[in-house]
Parts: sequence; structure tokens; C-alpha cells
Amino acid sequence: MISVGLADHQFYFRKGIAGALSAVEDIQICWEVTTARDLEGVLCNTSPQIVLLASELKGLDVLSFLENQQVQFPEIKSIVFISSEDVLQAKELLDAGAKAILSRETDQGDIESAIRAVMEVDIYFNELVSRALLTKLRRKTLGTPFDTLRFSKNEIRVLELLADGYKTQEIATRIFLSEKSVENIRHQLKLKTGVGSSTALVVYALRNRLIR
Repeated sequence: MISVGLADHQFYFRKGIAGALSAVEDIQICWEVTTARDLEGVLCNTSPQIVLLASELKGLDVLSFLENQQVQFPEIKSIVFISSEDVLQAKELLDAGAKAILSRETDQGDIESAIRAVMEVDIYFNELVSRALLTKLRRKTLGTPFDTLRFSKNEIRVLELLADGYKTQEIATRIFLSEKSVENIRHQLKLKTGVGSSTALVVYALRNRLIR
């Protein structure tokens, strides 16, 4: 069962999502809140696996919330609703820790898809997220020519397996390394490429044709 918290200020939007998800057998809405203060209160008592969060929630600095959440509640994954498909805003939300970004006009079926993707592979790739990640990578790689970077066989293999959706333990088994060694390789790849997440690593690798 996937536990979900819902934080949104618009009554009909919130009830529409809650109604749609209530019909899904393995997804359960734990609570609904309408303000940042209420959100902080419920998180201290109940920690769902997913929080569906309005970027414009009353009293909420969404970027600060996402950054603090990663420290205080690292087990929670946030999916953020935004009013317009602003790529720069989406980039900032991804940098702060959002796992999926959805327009408030999105189809309710996409919300379920986003929840499942975030639970399974830690991020939901839609057009907005993909554009935001590519924007981020373009900015980070400016001034660092790609051909000056060198990647070992193990680094390339880790990138390939990350792209295929394998987790650390599975990667370690497949390339005959310890989990700690795989984590170290991922850390070094992030430092080398200037990206902040495994998902961004995969986008970088695909964009620069390190993997197919």
C-alpha cells in the first residue's frame, strides 16, 4: 500500500484528486491539509511515502520546505503541482528535491502514474521535468568541454545499469563490486559531471552519448 498525503489549498482540486486516488486499491490518502502550518503539524505525527504538494500552498516557501524535508523527513518523496509549465521554476523545484512536477491541468491518471514512478525509480519523467533537467545540464556543462572528461569502464557500466532502472544492490551484484564501491562510483560521477542526482546522471550520459 502506497501512503499519500495531500496538501492543496483549492477544495475542488483537492477533492478531485482524493476521489480519483481513493478508487485505486493500493494507494491510500492518509490526510488532506490546506495550509503550510497544517502540513508541518501532520508531518510530525504521520509520515506518508508520498506528499502531493501545491507550490502555492498558503504560508509555504516551497523551495525551503523541499530542502528541509530532505533532512527532516528523507523517507518522504514530494510531487509538486505548479500553475504554469515554467521550466525555470521546475528546475528550481528539482534542485530543491522534488521527485515529480505536474501542471495543475494534468490528467488525474497522470497523478497515479507519477506516484508509481516516484516509488519505483525515484522520479517521474514528463516533458516538463525532462526539459528542466536538460536546461540544468546545459548550464552546468558550460565552460567544461565534454571531451576533457574521462570515464572508466566501471563508471560507464554503472551509468548503463542506472539507465535500466537497477538499484545499488542490483548494480553491485551485476558488476561484482560491493554496494559501497557502487555508491562511491555514483558519487564520483556526480562530482565529475556536476549534477546532483542519479536521474540527472542518466540524462547527462544519454545526452552526451556515453550510453544508448
